[in-house]
Amino acid sequence: MNVTSLSEELIRYGMTHKMEDLYITPIKDQWQLEFRQGNNRILFDTLKKDYAEKLIARFKYLGQMDVGEKRKVQLGAITYETSAGKQRLRLSVVGNYQGKESLVLRFLQPLAQVARFYFPEQLKLVSQMVHRRRLYLFSGPTGSGKTTLMYRLAKQNGGQVITIEDPVEIEEDTFLQLQTNDAIGLNYDTLIQLALRHRPDCLIIGEIRDSLTAKAAIRAALTGHKVFATVHAANLAETKSRLRDLLPVENELDYCLGGIVYQRLLTDKSGITAGLLAYQFEEELPLSSWQQNLAQLIEEGRIHEEIFQQER
Repeated sequence: MNVTSLSEELIRYGMTHKMEDLYITPIKDQWQLEFRQGNNRILFDTLKKDYAEKLIARFKYLGQMDVGEKRKVQLGAITYETSAGKQRLRLSVVGNYQGKESLVLRFLQPLAQVARFYFPEQLKLVSQMVHRRRLYLFSGPTGSGKTTLMYRLAKQNGGQVITIEDPVEIEEDTFLQLQTNDAIGLNYDTLIQLALRHRPDCLIIGEIRDSLTAKAAIRAALTGHKVFATVHAANLAETKSRLRDLLPVENELDYCLGGIVYQRLLTDKSGITAGLLAYQFEEELPLSSWQQNLAQLIEEGRIHEEIFQQER
């Protein structure tokens, strides 16, 4: 089987079996192909070095990455067309100290298909609370559904939505979606300034990862815009402190922060993955504690003890 046929088979298999990730990982002199579904990793096949390198190179090319670069971390996203339909993929590749590359492909679900939460009433409340022209932060680990949640809330609230991402993960025809490109000077700061001239009802910033982006997000909120942005953090308190560390003025965040939403995806006893939220808003509203919500799930018998211990 040639590389093109194998890549199609892998994506089609992932779509058909509703997989979340595909890992192409070097193990000694071979590469393992593993799918992930919830907490389960499923070995699909093993490949020899030459074949695996060609497969990774194909995905890098499709994801508009530098095929010859094997040292730096590279990110990409593609819409892959198969005989079973289209599949949006997020790609992440990195080489180890021996120059052997590892590739992870995440299967991104269309916005309309992502609708399961453990406590739907929490999602409804969050949707009602993100109505003001302020900065709202969304945190959680990689792959926890932060972007999907922001998109869903922005679409529910209506109006013009502009997104700035690196790369664009979810394709949404009703949004104006911009993608960073440092090679031509289109970084987060530049695109945020450009987006504000369009006067969006909601501006979505894919990730605040440095001081320049943090200041631009604050500036957008302080000038009367509603801003959604993600921050990688382990809990609600860390989300706020992580952003404070990136800002030169200590209390600048307090002037514009509207709230923080923390999310993780957990697998229940039936093997179905759903979102669990914790949140804190600046308006008068009881704090939704992550530990409290997790404890409720174990008390109701909805998740296994193993999941509870992992996520507490």
